[in-house]
This record gives sequence, C-alpha cells and structure tokens, in this order.
Amino acid sequence: MNKLILFLFFWAGAAALEAQPRDTWTCGHVYGIELHGAHQDTIPLIHANVMWAGTTLGTVSDDEGFFKLDLAPASKKLVAGYVGYESDTLVVEPGMHGLAFYLEPDDHHEEMTIEGKKPHTLHLHEAEVNTQSITRQGLRTLACCNLAESFENSLSVDVEQSDAVSGAKRIKMLGLAGFYTQILVEKNPLMRGLISPFGLEYIPGFWIDAIDISKGTASVATGYESITGQINVELAKPEDSRPLALNAYQNSMGRSELTLSAARKVTPKLSTMLLSYGSYNRQRWDEDGDTFLDMPLVSHISLMNRWKYHSSSGDGQIGFKILRDTRDGGQTGFDFGRPRAANSGYGSRNRIGRYEFFAKAGTAFGGGRSIGLILSGFHHDQDSFWGAKGYNGLEQSLYANLIFEKEAAHHRFSSGLSFLLDERDETYQEQLFSTHERVPGLFAEYTWKPNERLNAMAGFRYDDHNLYGGFYTPRLHLKYQADALTALRLSAGKGYRVPHLFMDNPAMLASSREVIFAESLEAEEAWNAGMQLTREFSLGQDRPGTLALDFYRTEFLQQTVVDLDSDPRTILLYNLDGRSFSNSAQIEVTATAARGLDLTAAWRFNDVRMTYAGELKEVPLNPRHKGVLVLSWSPTGRKWQFDVTTQYNGATRLPETALNPEPYRMGSHSPAYGQLFAQVTRKFGKMDLYLGGENLTGFRQERPILAWDDPFSPWFDSSLVWGPTAGRRFYVGLRVN
Repeated sequence: MNKLILFLFFWAGAAALEAQPRDTWTCGHVYGIELHGAHQDTIPLIHANVMWAGTTLGTVSDDEGFFKLDLAPASKKLVAGYVGYESDTLVVEPGMHGLAFYLEPDDHHEEMTIEGKKPHTLHLHEAEVNTQSITRQGLRTLACCNLAESFENSLSVDVEQSDAVSGAKRIKMLGLAGFYTQILVEKNPLMRGLISPFGLEYIPGFWIDAIDISKGTASVATGYESITGQINVELAKPEDSRPLALNAYQNSMGRSELTLSAARKVTPKLSTMLLSYGSYNRQRWDEDGDTFLDMPLVSHISLMNRWKYHSSSGDGQIGFKILRDTRDGGQTGFDFGRPRAANSGYGSRNRIGRYEFFAKAGTAFGGGRSIGLILSGFHHDQDSFWGAKGYNGLEQSLYANLIFEKEAAHHRFSSGLSFLLDERDETYQEQLFSTHERVPGLFAEYTWKPNERLNAMAGFRYDDHNLYGGFYTPRLHLKYQADALTALRLSAGKGYRVPHLFMDNPAMLASSREVIFAESLEAEEAWNAGMQLTREFSLGQDRPGTLALDFYRTEFLQQTVVDLDSDPRTILLYNLDGRSFSNSAQIEVTATAARGLDLTAAWRFNDVRMTYAGELKEVPLNPRHKGVLVLSWSPTGRKWQFDVTTQYNGATRLPETALNPEPYRMGSHSPAYGQLFAQVTRKFGKMDLYLGGENLTGFRQERPILAWDDPFSPWFDSSLVWGPTAGRRFYVGLRVN
C-alpha cells in the first residue's frame, strides 16, 4: 500500500507538468560570448532580462541562465538583454522550447562603475522556505574566526559552550539542541556524527561566503533529519575569489589565527582554489582561580583544495579537505606531555584527524529538464579522555544524492534517489559501541506557482533504515505574497533522527555521572509546523527596513530523554513516555535608520518542555527569553566601520542538585545577564585593519565546574554551563583581499 501511494505521488507530479499545454509557454537559456584572443567561450548570464517586445511582460534568467515565461498574445518577438552585451531578438512561435540567446559583448559603452552596499542579513523573499542569509559583510561585523562565532548577532541560532573543560560548542534552534538542525556545507551533510561537538570551529569565517538559515522542516531533497531547521554554509568559490586573500587574528588571551586562500583560473572553463587555516593557543588562563583552564589549549590546522569546471553543457566541481586538531583541557598543572597515568591531576585530551571529499555535477537538457549528482564522504578518527573516562571514536561515511528536475511554466517537479552509509565504532570505558547505518531513500517534490502571489511546495520521501525500519517524511510549504511588500509563509512537516549518544550528550564525558541505559533507544520522530510574516517598509529615501514575525511548534512523537534531574550522580537515558514540545516565537526588525547606520533589533521567547519520569517539566539549560540589538555605522566615504552587538540572555532552569553536599549544589535557576561585543574597522584599499572586544561586560558564570576541588569525586560535573566561562577579551586583526 505504501509503495502504491509513493508511485501515485511521483505519477501525479509528472502528470501535472505534462498537463500544461506546450503551446502556451516557452523557455530557454541566455548565454554571453567571451572573447579570449582567437578563442571564444560562452557563459550563462545570471538575471538577464527577457521581455516580449512592445510589452511589459517578461522575466529574468536564473543562476544557470535558464528562463521560462508564458506566451504574449500581442507579440512574437522575444528580446534578451544584459549589461555589457548587445541585446538580441528571436521570433517565437507556439510550441517552441529550448531557445538559446547568444549575446555578443557591447564595445560601444564607456566603462561604468556601480557601487552598492550589501545588507548584513537579509530574508530571501523569493524562497518558499523561511530563509535568512548572513552575508559576508555581516560576518565581518564580528571577529567571526569560525562558524561557531558567526551567530552572535543573529537571534535565529544560539551558540553555547557544552562544558567547561573541552571548550566544545553546540547550537540551538527553536529552543532545541543543535542536532535537530541539519547543518550542510554546500548541500553536503559533512557536519554530522562524531564531528558535531567541535565541527563548528573547523570552518573558519574567512572561508565562508554566506550562511543560509532556514527555520522549520526543509526540502525533502536534503534528507529526513531537519526537524527544527537547516543551516547551509556556502564557501568562497574559485571562480569568484581574489587571486590571494589573507586574514590574521590575535586576541588578548593568546589565541593566534592565520587564514590564507589563493584562487586561479587555469583555463576559461577550469578554476581552482586552495584554502588554509591555522589556530594556535597554548597559553594557560585561570581567571576564577578554580585550578581549571578557562579555555582549552588548541593547535589546529585545516587545508582544503577545490576545483570547478564550467561549460555551456554543465558544471562540475570536486574538493578535498584534511584537518588535524589537538585540544587539551583540565587543571592548569596537568602535564600533557606525560602519560595520563603519570599525572595526579584532572586532564582532558582530544586528538582528531579527519579527511573529507565532496563532488558535484549537473547538466541541463531541453524542455526545462536538469539532472544533478552530489557526492561526499569522510574519515574521522578521535582519541580522547576526560579525567578517568576514556573515549575513542572511528567513523567513516559516504553520501550520494541524485536529483532530477523538470520545470514547465507554473510547475516544477523534482525527484531523486539518495544513499547514506555510516560506520561508527566508539569505545567508552573500554566498552565497544558499534553502529553501522545503511539508508537508501527516494523522494519527490512538486512546486506549483499559478501566479505571482501563490507558491506551494509539497514533498514526500521514504528512507529504509537498516536499524530502525522505514522513515516516512511528508513536508509542505506555502508562500502567499499579499502585495509587493508583504509575504506570508506556512510550513508543516515531519523529521527523524538517529541518536548519537556520546556526541549528543557531553555530560557523559565531562562529568563523573554514571551512564544508565534504562531501555533500548528508538529513533527520534517529530512534527514541526510554523508561520512567518515579513513586511518591507521605508523610513525615507534609501532607508529600507524589514519586519519579520514567526512562530514554530515542534511536537515529538518519540525522543531520547536525557534525565539529569533524577540523581545528580547519574545520567538516565530512556525513551519518551509522555509529551515533549517546543514553542518558539520571534520578532525582528532590520532597518537603515539613517544614512550609513543600520540596525537590527530582535526578541525571542522559547517554551520547551519534556516529560521526565512521568512529570512534564521545563527543559534545563534553555533560556526562555533572549534579545539582541545590533548597530552598524559606516560614515561617508566608507573607510571606517563601527559595529556594536548587545545581547540579553534570560534566566534558565538548572538541573536538580539538591542531593549533592551543600558546597556542590546549584540554585534552581540561573540569573539573567547581558553581553556586549564591539568592533572598529579601518579600510585601506584592499586591506582592512580591525580591532574589537568580546564579552565587554566581563560577565562570567560563577562556579562553572561543580566539585572542582575534588575532580574524581562522584559530584564532579563540568557540563552544567549556562553562561560565559571566560571574561573580557580584546583582539586585533588584518584582512588583505
């Protein structure tokens, strides 16, 4: 029965496309001719204007130069134009498809320079899914040394420290842990599995071109795992990058970083790029005097090489990445050069080696058809210990996604096949935990746009997990453009996730708590539904603004409960028996308040609850309120830029510690606190000099480590972190591009 339903879904989408009369629309591509001496090449022209002569009816080409539009009853002449090229005209008869414009360079115009200021963040108004993009300009309003530090001025994503020893970072979206958010690197799921605790720090900000944040369930084409949202990181592209770029950074606590990238166009169709990143900090800091390092000692290096081939018939790219990461934490007197058994104090060590590869290929056919293939894989090796607890992990993964797409006038139909192979061996306290996942899947997605106001996208996928059986994932997205300035989006869908016990729960390693598996854990399953309303407005000439309101609810059908309340000496793991949900509401205003002055003001409320041992309780370490105010001022001339980010973090419930001895107890809730970030940038042609400060309020959590004076006692716990563990920091940096 399920296979019959799936077949009918595929058939209905394809039939809807074929039902569109072929003599009522036309489509094609717009190419530009590039001259290289005696040789000439063609490139697709992005956002080329295609208009019916003598009318106001037309469209623009997409990223591949492709366009489609309805026939005009008053004209048969179709005109394509692009800045820097001579316009061309074709006579179009009903039933003609697969048109091709080849525009020649226009040598009659004098050189023209157009300057514009790209916003720091923007809502992608054309997208069916609620998507906010952090641009490269937005990333540079903060130090943004890595991906983990790129969300301080965004309220959609929270980044927090998982424990006070290893320095691992994790994100939250819609009030839920980051592993419910799918993180992709150019649509590749390379940020899953054992890399999760530290992976956000392995992508330097200088490599990043943009970060797209989508709330709610995403397209079924990228898998079944996005429950609360999706973060896609777009890296710098070889064909668009400067021949040489550099970023150097130094802060007041001994952290030094250097990022280098070099790009070269080997031939008119082939380009390559080499990226490197190094981070070093072996300076020991203990500002609160608890004998534990405030931040780990880090030595890290990453190298990446990517190649891209582009032609009129299709595109292809391939890339490789290698990294080595060393992190040492624990007590200041711990000697990391000696064997663990020879030390009497508490230490933490992480040694990570990782290899990655990714590849993409795609080509377009006539009639609005295209096909694409995405491949990626990695090998991850980790050797670590936390005090007396040892942990080693080895993971190898392979991912493939084949997508076929067809566009016809008001319809778009996508379908495809995917395959995930993940083999993971983890050793915890000399006990082996092996997981071997094999997940073939297939999906279909249909998009209907009957007019300029309504856009509907419905998708369904089926995945056959070798350990947990079939995953059925339906998703629906609706967008209604009430007028030119107002858009409403609705979404609903289902998601699944396989729990990764050790990497999901840092308290297992960063505390003395005993891990107790009350039962065999099942795959997690949840529904997510939400809405977003955006309204553009103007405060005057050249002073645009956007108001965004959204609300999302996540309801779990099955979830792994990590119970820290029953006993402060144990971590109890069991399947959900009762309700678990998250309600998240957010309001955000972005505007140009005055010439050169941009601001973002946002406020968010989260209500996240779960059933613990039969009682519905607020999830701990999860603030209900958070606010952010960002000011960015660039005076006339744009040689200077001043950026200030302020945060308000509300109180959060803390896990129960009443059964601990008096010195090792915490209160029921943390206090609210604020943080301040500031940066000044001076531009000198192709060079930027910047300096700034982080956590300028100097606020830090008191006693982030329970029983720090007796780290091998049953009361020791460094995982109950709700605020900053390091104080005020200053930095200086240099960017050359």
